[in-house]
Amino acid sequence: MKLYPSLQTLVQELENDFHLITEERKTALKLFAEEIRTGIQQFEKAKVIVICTHNSRRSHLGQIWLRLAAEKYSLPIETFSGGTEATAFHPNMISALQAAGFNVKEISLGENPHYHVKISAEDENNEQLFSKVYSAKYNPQENFIAVMVCTEADGGCPFVAGSTARISLPYQDPKYADGTSAEKEAYLKTVNEIGREMLFAVSQLK
Repeated sequence: MKLYPSLQTLVQELENDFHLITEERKTALKLFAEEIRTGIQQFEKAKVIVICTHNSRRSHLGQIWLRLAAEKYSLPIETFSGGTEATAFHPNMISALQAAGFNVKEISLGENPHYHVKISAEDENNEQLFSKVYSAKYNPQENFIAVMVCTEADGGCPFVAGSTARISLPYQDPKYADGTSAEKEAYLKTVNEIGREMLFAVSQLK
């Protein structure tokens, strides 16, 4: 799949920056990669739910980047996201995704809008991205890998029912910069950080 040009440029930059990932972090990402490998071997397709507290920023990013990495490396990985509570996909993260080169289209209105996120002109994936709890029926109920991307959800969910593995990969929440002059920079930094690490994890399977 040929990515949108600006997105392709970003992916190449992030892959060139794998050396910025600490060795401690690489160990966790390689463990995640091995769980994906196990899922593919056992079920022919690995299912991953990326989890944070509100399913509004980091968990959606993890889901989106993991799907892109799976497409790039031609691996059978199905991606989902959820929270310990439902809110809405935050507009600041939508703006950051668009700035990074993703095509984001709002497909329903309301307090918790639904979106399609495309990575190329040929992208036929119509998965709806919106805020939900990780155990919602929209997500798999068993045989999935749970990836905890915030410390609050990580600490609050020591056990995720139905999961075959639970991986801790916390990231700083960019909401600390909401309403400040650092807002755009903070969100793009998070986009790049999560993108770099999801690409690195999946690249370990090739």
